[in-house]
Amino acid sequence: MGTKRWRPQLLALGILLAFIGFSYSYVRYFVRARTHSVIVFFVPGASPELLALAQAREPSRRLPGLDQADSMAFVESQSSDQLTGDAAALASFLATGQPSPAGRLSLRYDGKPTDTLLYQAQRRGRAVGIISSGPITSPGIAAFYSHQPDASVSATVAQQLLDTTRIDLIMGGGREVFTAEKKAGRRDLEKEAEKLDYTLVFDRAGLESFPSWNTRRLLGLFAPNTLPLATAGGEAGTIRLADMVRRSIETLAYNLLGYFLVVDHPLVADAAGQNQAELAVRQLRELDSAVETARKYAGKNTLILVYCPYSVGGFQFLEKSKGSNANLSRRLAPLSWHNGPGKKGADPTAFSTGRPAAPSAGFGWVSAFGRGSEKISGIMNPGELHAILSRQL
Repeated sequence: MGTKRWRPQLLALGILLAFIGFSYSYVRYFVRARTHSVIVFFVPGASPELLALAQAREPSRRLPGLDQADSMAFVESQSSDQLTGDAAALASFLATGQPSPAGRLSLRYDGKPTDTLLYQAQRRGRAVGIISSGPITSPGIAAFYSHQPDASVSATVAQQLLDTTRIDLIMGGGREVFTAEKKAGRRDLEKEAEKLDYTLVFDRAGLESFPSWNTRRLLGLFAPNTLPLATAGGEAGTIRLADMVRRSIETLAYNLLGYFLVVDHPLVADAAGQNQAELAVRQLRELDSAVETARKYAGKNTLILVYCPYSVGGFQFLEKSKGSNANLSRRLAPLSWHNGPGKKGADPTAFSTGRPAAPSAGFGWVSAFGRGSEKISGIMNPGELHAILSRQL
């Protein structure tokens, strides 16, 4: 009698264990593992020459963030209508997976908007955030949320940021775009942002005091135009790229379905375009610190992509001339333009043609960390990078 009484329970237990084993096997071998977070760094102007100089200037001869890449590849740098793409075209190609003409943000040739990675992430339940060391309307970041025929019209880009998107976290410069709209009597974009449930912060203290668990959206406008990034010492009160990355990850990670974060760092290209070697190297150190911070705080179940879409044309290192200043560091070689240098200012290593250098037609590059990075290899185009990111969202 006792055996008969226990037989149904044993049979039910066996069925339950079989179901658990089948479920585990199905999930383990047939269901694609979901990456919790995807982080993209968009860094125009970070040429291999600049990386070499930045590494040479480090006492350890290492860039601790970028040195840890799991894979690297070259990336084609052409737009659909020019041999040399610009930030708008190449960011749009990455964001949408489709080639784009220069100067346009995520639009097809017929003028219709194209879906972007940011909107895909939102539809899949992820929290989304954007960071820029330039204005938050900079082409490198605007391509992920805006659809405009002219990337240089910052006012319309800023309006679309509030009118058609509900980005959870926005940080960067560009407050003067907001204030200019208010002074012109058109729109008070800051007040509109507050009505859309954004908490506005304007300095480092406000950024650090914002609770990570807060479900309100965050809009950080830390400078009128580009950010005055701190030097390596990180003076009090300054905003560092690594600080914004850290606070973004701490805030977005509360979403159980994960997050998608885009970090735009145009200050490398800005400095290189004016042949300011020391400033460009400092911006690369900011990038390296931010990448190291992202790897530390985002965890292992993350794909991090660092993408340099193009180098700056004419930027090269030369052997020191006999008349060079003896007080200069022996590791810092003079710089020159291919199209004819001319001295500028008191720095004997700063040469300029009087206008910013244009993007180069050479390859860009990409380095990847974490889940999905094994797909990065060889010579790729931004559309292939888009496909890899889309599969991980």
